[in-house]
Amino acid sequence: MDAVRHTHEHCHRCGQLAGVFRREPAGPLCPDCAGVTFSYRCPTCGAMGRLLRGHCPSCTARRDLVELFTQPDGQPAAWLAPLADLLENYDNPYSLCLYLRRPGGQLIRRMVTGELACSHEALDELRQTTAVQHLRGLLVLAEILEPREEELAQLTRDVQTLLARVTVQQDKTILARYVRWHLMPLAHQRVAQDSGFTRYQREHLRRKLDAARLLLSDLRPRGISLAALTQPVVDRWLIRNQPRQRYARPFLLWAATSGLAPAHVAIGTSAHTGNREIMSDTDRVLLAVKLETDDTLPLADRVAGCLVLQYGQSCWRLVNLTADDVLAHPDEPGVLGLQLGRDPLWLRPRLSALLQQLVTNRRPLAGALRHHPTPYLFPGLRPDQPMVSATLQTRLRKVGVPSARTARNGAWLSLVGSVHWKMLADLLGVADTTASTWHRENGGDRASYVASRLRQGQRTTGPE
Repeated sequence: MDAVRHTHEHCHRCGQLAGVFRREPAGPLCPDCAGVTFSYRCPTCGAMGRLLRGHCPSCTARRDLVELFTQPDGQPAAWLAPLADLLENYDNPYSLCLYLRRPGGQLIRRMVTGELACSHEALDELRQTTAVQHLRGLLVLAEILEPREEELAQLTRDVQTLLARVTVQQDKTILARYVRWHLMPLAHQRVAQDSGFTRYQREHLRRKLDAARLLLSDLRPRGISLAALTQPVVDRWLIRNQPRQRYARPFLLWAATSGLAPAHVAIGTSAHTGNREIMSDTDRVLLAVKLETDDTLPLADRVAGCLVLQYGQSCWRLVNLTADDVLAHPDEPGVLGLQLGRDPLWLRPRLSALLQQLVTNRRPLAGALRHHPTPYLFPGLRPDQPMVSATLQTRLRKVGVPSARTARNGAWLSLVGSVHWKMLADLLGVADTTASTWHRENGGDRASYVASRLRQGQRTTGPE
């Protein structure tokens, strides 16, 4: 193939000056005499290059789009025209052709043919795969569907699914009241906060409801009502359902407060100890230097990895950072900082340069939305949503961070040994109790040490 593109000689059969396809003992052979029928020229636009199904990728993508949005009667689907215009902005035609032939394109085809209605309700009835959620986001961005609080809507769907599994009407009524007066207010409170209502919080509330459903379903066959519940019955249930202790406790507290369960029956709080596994300083520093200097790695992963390894930031905190959180140093040109807490955290020069590149070049993950502006430093598929923290953790593992938790623990143990814990809490935007706990873990509780020495000095050596 290289000979066809670069070498032109006279063919020994036809005598024409052409590209050499193969060399024979008698001389060079052109593609026509060798019986070659393929071409590198697009028959539609005349562009040279790799062909995809007989045309260049751009022409193939445009042809696939026209075919996808054409109704069975040959007319274009006018109500989906904004979506077609949005998909035309894919920066990579190969990616667009692949998307149109995968589940996302199949869902669009079902909408064009009328098999699937173009509405939130119709999409809610489907299994909530990544393709369904991505298509919903595209339809909202194209202003075909009204925007909504997606996680709150999904929580409503989860509640309906769980309540449908309850066969006893009395239990269903109790659970519906639990949802209406306890779980949903918590969800709406999270929605009103700046951080928003995340899918992890939605899953936490769903598990609370599921634990309450399991508790009532275990009591019903034994002839025990919620009003006649006793502590031994609850304790035996906890023995069989130990992982659900923290999720069932809020339900029992709410039931006792509402007068549905005895006030003296309770579930204790489960002891929760954080993972204290620590990444060694040597591995942590060497990996941070690699991320700062290796240009072959993705830019977003390099910045996120350095912030985790050097400053102990959580992935959830990182994905919610916006361009407004980035500050420029007033006295040192080229030095950037992050407003994580009350005081700005000024970064090292190399990390500042990487952060500046990220601010300039950040793009949504979806190919059709790469040209849309986004406020987030780590945007997700849509420009108005950040990357999911679990996705960022997976990406960090691919660049060498074994675990975000162990890397954060190593960074925290190193930081509290050199910076006062109160100043550290103000810089990194963490609770004072968290910084103080790590300060004690590092053995840096100097006040306790001085007090112990003073007590030792007051002890008498002889008999009283």
